[in-house]
Amino acid sequence: MSLVEKVWRNGLAGSVRIGAGMVWRQVRPYYDRCRFRNAPRYSNPTANDLTRIEQDLSSMGVGIEDYTPNPIEFKYFQSNQWFPPDYHGGAKSVVWDEKLLEHWISADRLGLATYGVDDLYVDMAASSSPWVKVLRERYGLQAFALDLNPVSDAYRDLHFYRREDATRTSFPNASVRGVSLHCAYEMFMGDDDTQLMAELARILTPGGKAVILPLYMHTHYCAYATPEYFGKGCSDPAAKEYIRMDCYGVPSSRKYDARRLKSRVLDPLERAGLGFRLLAIRNKESLGRDIYCHFILEINK
Repeated sequence: MSLVEKVWRNGLAGSVRIGAGMVWRQVRPYYDRCRFRNAPRYSNPTANDLTRIEQDLSSMGVGIEDYTPNPIEFKYFQSNQWFPPDYHGGAKSVVWDEKLLEHWISADRLGLATYGVDDLYVDMAASSSPWVKVLRERYGLQAFALDLNPVSDAYRDLHFYRREDATRTSFPNASVRGVSLHCAYEMFMGDDDTQLMAELARILTPGGKAVILPLYMHTHYCAYATPEYFGKGCSDPAAKEYIRMDCYGVPSSRKYDARRLKSRVLDPLERAGLGFRLLAIRNKESLGRDIYCHFILEINK
């Protein structure tokens, strides 16, 4: 489309706004790097850091189970086209293997293949993931997706995509057999991470299970925010706040240390009558490239 055609279609004022927006998107990363040049940058925990975190957990009496997912079974899952080719940037994206791994592990740990027609599964903080739609189409599962954000246009007319707060859902007591949170729990702000434990205790059936993966941890209690949110009070005041400069749209991403995991998550879930298992993946290198999921939290009723 020529410049004249664009101006004709959008009007002069609209074209100016669109053009300014395009320029700002290109300039903004350079502006932010200059503006936040002295802000502390976030770094993922190293292998040595993960070892230290496990030692800290053990010293607090929190047991960690070794977990070695079967690479051959995972390859089979990958070959079955559970996700569209553009999901999270497609197969060439650095997070493709990681995202598929998270869903495969949660499905396996929850035993989704054994669910009956009356068993409910909930993908919490699912955003616009196609996961529950595919589960319904392939398995006939009673699967639901929840997120605080508006339902995307692709799923707006589907009743099983709901705009709901995961800490105050509309599901009846003891009605849900399985729950998963894929790369999502760290975004629960304020005390919502703790409040979720009470909600899981309410909605899970006896014998039901929730799986949180990755369970993000660090050597110290911290969080990162992207430039538009950094310093705006979105992170827990007790957490050291870092900035992440390679993306936008994250108000706060929480990383527990051993002490805060116990006080904010493990102790509250036990007080609510739930049990847990903490797993650590030991064969990341055999599961794909750039796999970063290390800790997995299983919560059992």
